Amino acid sequence: MVTAATACPAILSATQVSIATATAAGSKARISLGRQVGYGAGQIAGQIFRDVPSLLLLFYLTTVVGIDVGTAGAAIFVPKMVFGVGSDMLVGVLSDRWRNRLARRWWLLVGALLSPLAMILLFHIPQGSELFRVTYVAVSFSLYMAVFASFSVPYLAIAGELAGSAPERTKLMAWRLVFTSIGVLLAGALAPMLAERFGGGAEGYQTMSLVLAAICPLSLLIAFFGIGKTEPVADTGLTQDNLLAAAAGLTFRQALSVLTRRRFAILFSANFLQLVGSGMGYASLLYFIAYNMGRTDALSVVGGVVMAACAGIIMAQPVWVAAAGKIGKIRSYVIASVIYSASYFIWMFCAELGVWVAYVLAFTAAIGNSGWAMLSFAMLTDVSSDDEEHAGLYCAAWVAADKIAFALGGTLLVGGVLAAFGFDAQKAMNGLPQTDQALLGVAIAFGLCPVLLNLTGAALLGFKGEETRD
Repeated sequence: MVTAATACPAILSATQVSIATATAAGSKARISLGRQVGYGAGQIAGQIFRDVPSLLLLFYLTTVVGIDVGTAGAAIFVPKMVFGVGSDMLVGVLSDRWRNRLARRWWLLVGALLSPLAMILLFHIPQGSELFRVTYVAVSFSLYMAVFASFSVPYLAIAGELAGSAPERTKLMAWRLVFTSIGVLLAGALAPMLAERFGGGAEGYQTMSLVLAAICPLSLLIAFFGIGKTEPVADTGLTQDNLLAAAAGLTFRQALSVLTRRRFAILFSANFLQLVGSGMGYASLLYFIAYNMGRTDALSVVGGVVMAACAGIIMAQPVWVAAAGKIGKIRSYVIASVIYSASYFIWMFCAELGVWVAYVLAFTAAIGNSGWAMLSFAMLTDVSSDDEEHAGLYCAAWVAADKIAFALGGTLLVGGVLAAFGFDAQKAMNGLPQTDQALLGVAIAFGLCPVLLNLTGAALLGFKGEETRD
């Protein structure tokens, strides 16, 4: 399901960077409206690159290409872990070292040049043995993750260079939120609809990738020219690409000691569990719609689910802000988690009641998810503000957890559950029905595992957490 922690990860990443840069010294002139809009437009490409594989890739590999679901999950998981996290760190280090000679906005041109190739290769899998195709997927997705890092990491750091004050950063993040919503709709609604419109098979996904391959570089070029020239800056704050460097003065033992402090460790653990669950629900959404709900137009239906979820996310934000002020962050967090979990659990048993029930439950689940996602970052802000010396370390761990949790839940665990219950990729590829046992596996991956993980995280924070400073 598209939720605040799945469809809008870049909003959350922006919050992480905002947290890390909140205490940066110095001030800059006010940012013009043109530069604000130009910067925000670059988020479209980042959102597409983040969401399209999370939603479509595993489903495509199993139901269209015919790769075994467990094998396909592993083929996605390994590149996401190794090249996803590794490429982020490498690009971060390079953009830091070269920033006085090569302004970070030039990295956006690298993304503009390479993003079409990466997107097209990912969905143009040649014929051959399963070993050949799995190898191709692993290699092409590794390239994809490297290209994603080449523009997404410097893009985050640019915000700190454009704005030296909290109000100016808030303006940038607001514009970024606007374009994030556009990216969510393109990746979560338009992309599946295009695949469906052009046949739903290999040709449909390939045509979809061609359209996205044109949109991504356009987004990055608008950002490149809209941002304009930026002055070389010294290290005045912490951004996503130098979070690790900020903690370099600590030994491993010292860093571990900081990260295992009760207040942060409980919040981190709760968030990690819930992100794993969200990743499972997101990756198994199309399977649930196609097989458990029996929709032959699953790629079109998921577009409506995305739009319903986006509406829930937007409408719920002021409610959760008010609730946190009235009853506290942790209690609000637990209530939001219960709403989210109840929606998933009910949906699991209402597969045959029609698509409108799915839209309603997607809306209510997004209301709950937007609450715990937003409140978890608010509590991270509290932790970082109270221990500014280690703010970079906290945020570095938080960013890494997001990637690891989604790689684990959205690929490896979903693939493992479906494989364990006998989901047959060859039947899926040939349009044949799955066994009742396989359908049970889909329901567990979609509606039970996310609920258990989410409620466990909420209970951990609710019973063991220490109320953060409001």
